[in-house]
Amino acid sequence: MEEANNPAPEAEASRSQQAPTVFLSYASEDRDAARVLRDALPTLGLEVWYDESDLGGGDIWDQKIRKQIRECDFFMPLISAQTEARHEGYFRREWRLAVERTLDMADDHPFLLPVVIDDTSQTGARVPEKFMSIQWARVPGGQPNAALEALCRRLVSGEPAPAPRAAGAGVRSAAAAGRRSAAQPALPVKYPEFPPEDPKSKVRYGFSILGWALRSAWIFFNQMPRWVRIIVYVWLCIALMSKGCSSDDHRSSRISRDDEKELHAISQKYHGSFEKKDISQLAAQIARITSDDAVETPTARSPLLAIPFTAPAGNTEAAKMADSAFALVYGKIAIAHRGHVGLSPESVPCEDAKSAVERGKSNHSNYVLCGSIGTGAAAQVLSVRIAKVSDGTVSWSNSYPVAGADPARIADEVNSHVPSLEDD
Repeated sequence: MEEANNPAPEAEASRSQQAPTVFLSYASEDRDAARVLRDALPTLGLEVWYDESDLGGGDIWDQKIRKQIRECDFFMPLISAQTEARHEGYFRREWRLAVERTLDMADDHPFLLPVVIDDTSQTGARVPEKFMSIQWARVPGGQPNAALEALCRRLVSGEPAPAPRAAGAGVRSAAAAGRRSAAQPALPVKYPEFPPEDPKSKVRYGFSILGWALRSAWIFFNQMPRWVRIIVYVWLCIALMSKGCSSDDHRSSRISRDDEKELHAISQKYHGSFEKKDISQLAAQIARITSDDAVETPTARSPLLAIPFTAPAGNTEAAKMADSAFALVYGKIAIAHRGHVGLSPESVPCEDAKSAVERGKSNHSNYVLCGSIGTGAAAQVLSVRIAKVSDGTVSWSNSYPVAGADPARIADEVNSHVPSLEDD
């Protein structure tokens, strides 16, 4: 297999008399700098293979690129703020193909020739790991300079490549390269051109503008000092974590195992459908769990008013299910939203939430929670609703079959859909 891949001696001898070939790989935004290099390298003794020359599109174009990367003497990737800003592009495929070819090469063979055309730092750059073990040449704007001329002389003369850098030397080498290039004027960063108007599709034109804005913003952000970017990243992490905590805290039950058992015992003894005094006692019992000094009442103008669930008259089993579910629901949301949940002294119909909303208005609440057991298509179901008092709209609702229902799971789901009450 290896003999088949090696060129014939005659072809090798003929090739040695020709100028070494270098494949120039770049992002489309860096085409101007690539053209400058394309014109300069032949004067320094190298033949340039340039993917803009006589190439069409489709599979033939891709095959020719791959063939040139397999056969070129050297591979020169252009690294810039543009390549840093793009997480996707054909040039990245070219880079990987070149790195794959080095797997069959000696470590000291100078095949990869990374060239930086602006002030992009080698430290932390978005390039293949293989690039990081090679000394980068800094050629601002692709304009020939001493660094490029020295590199080309070494390649044409066949001098060995510098020893690969040891792991951990990246920061020192990058700093040294930065000092060497400090005397060279930094070229202005090239931003993507504003997209031309598309008269055929305003939507596509709008997306083009959005993409242009995002790319430009990302390039601008990457030009900021490193310490500024670190501060921005840290601030974003803190903001996201704070938002996540604030959005989840009010839905957390914060109930210990002992309190969970006590709440379950309360739900088993609660019979508000038969004993109206149990409704007022429920608030006091929950208050003892939360250690609140005051018991929530409808006159407290609580942001959320919980209204006892109803069941069909004379249906004892349905009433027990409604009472047990309500006691657990009220208990969990009262604990999760301590001091923001009131308890209605009596139940009202909840089939369309209108009566519940009227009760909420009289209590000066923002939301009402109600539930009722009715007959569904095939069996009895418990329907639970959370409605907004200001306009009567139902912000959340769900129905649960009474047969086999788990009141604890119903309470957990209802609690997870209670809107934020702390700011109300």
